[in-house]
Amino acid sequence: MPAKVEIPSFDTYKLETRLETLTDIERPEDAKSTAQLVRKLDSRLLPVLCVLYLLSYIDRSNIGNAKLGGLEEDLGLSKSEYQWALSIFYFAYVIFDLPSNIVMRRWRPSHWLGILMGLWGIVATAMAACTNFGGLAASRFMLGVFEAGFFPGVIYFMSLWYTRQEYGRRIGFFWSFGSLAGAFGGLLAYAISQIPNDNLRSWQWLFIIEGVPSIVLSIFAAWYLPNNPETARFLTGEERGLAISRLAKVSSVFHDWKVYAYMIIYVSGTVSLQGVTLFLPSIVAEMGTWPKSTAQALTTPPYFLAFLVTIGIGYSSDKLFERAYHMIAVNVFAMAGFLVLMFVPHEDVAANYFGACIVTASVYANVSIKVAWFNNNFAGLTRRAVASASIVSVGTIGGAIGGQIYYDPPLYFAGNTIAFSCVAFQTLLTIVVRLALLRENKRRDAMTADMKEQEIIRHGGMELVGDRHPDFRYVL
Repeated sequence: MPAKVEIPSFDTYKLETRLETLTDIERPEDAKSTAQLVRKLDSRLLPVLCVLYLLSYIDRSNIGNAKLGGLEEDLGLSKSEYQWALSIFYFAYVIFDLPSNIVMRRWRPSHWLGILMGLWGIVATAMAACTNFGGLAASRFMLGVFEAGFFPGVIYFMSLWYTRQEYGRRIGFFWSFGSLAGAFGGLLAYAISQIPNDNLRSWQWLFIIEGVPSIVLSIFAAWYLPNNPETARFLTGEERGLAISRLAKVSSVFHDWKVYAYMIIYVSGTVSLQGVTLFLPSIVAEMGTWPKSTAQALTTPPYFLAFLVTIGIGYSSDKLFERAYHMIAVNVFAMAGFLVLMFVPHEDVAANYFGACIVTASVYANVSIKVAWFNNNFAGLTRRAVASASIVSVGTIGGAIGGQIYYDPPLYFAGNTIAFSCVAFQTLLTIVVRLALLRENKRRDAMTADMKEQEIIRHGGMELVGDRHPDFRYVL
């Protein structure tokens, strides 16, 4: 007689599959042991990941500083060729984002991240040898291929270690190093511009000096980073068990409306983010009569402000365990900053520079919140990995658009108007998504046991239900 198959009850389901169906506060964990574990995870993971991201962001965005260093003139680029060199990076990013995350999900994250970093470092350094538009465009495309998997890969990788309520401030701290890269990149570009141009031009030194560290650190990253809680040697056996018990697993996401809503949110935010990132040196250069080297240095304060604001907003978002209102608040400041750049007279340099600082801080702080938001609302490692890669991959289309919008110097009124409109649209969609998730949470609160059972069956059973489980509550 075949053995009887037990169907887990809802309570057993919560414990055995470890889905994040309840808030982290409700879990039966020892607070002291958890705090010690989280501190150990922070010290092991965050410093390395943040430095790697700083280098990746420098390598992708330093073309804006290279432009002020003579790249356009030396390669004989037209305005449209330069803009396409910016945008082609993002086409590669879109194509290779999801495949890269699938490889990372199936293989060792530490090795895959190290390989990606080494390859993009080689390409970033080799860009110093470009002599025409074709070489520059090919290099930017390959840079996009190898950087495509890094950001969504880290988003997934961090979800292996942190719970939903811990995730926001960590991803915020990680993302803040993108803005810190802008500040550091501006200072470094200023310093490099002082190197005599006897053998190499300033933009060539820029690509070499900023590309080589990625190659060197890729080897260290592949060796140092752990792959998952189950095999992490820096944890004790008890700590590994605790780390595993805090996390989750499940399946596919492509029939879920949230994926497509978050894709649109991501696209609209990335247009303004990458537009500002790629053209901030030029925007600042057009504000005054200062030399280009001074404009390089003046890009540092906006990025440093963005670094501080991103950390602060990530902390607040986790502390209150709330995402949408934080995004809306940040976007209000971004729109105010764009309005300053659009309508304050160009002669008022101080006001326009202040507007550039507010815009930069806001568009950067926006990212950490929305990344935490969509990761919080997909339960399970596989489901979350595919959702994250898909959202970031499609969302990166905004980067290709952002590389084209600032086409009207010196005022850049059209570029700022387009960026403002994208932020406003994202804000409206954020409100709609929040209302939809709130309505769904209330619907689940009102469900009976029989209704819950039917809901699980409708979504394919315990193995497939994921965040659609009636006991799961969406983060708003």
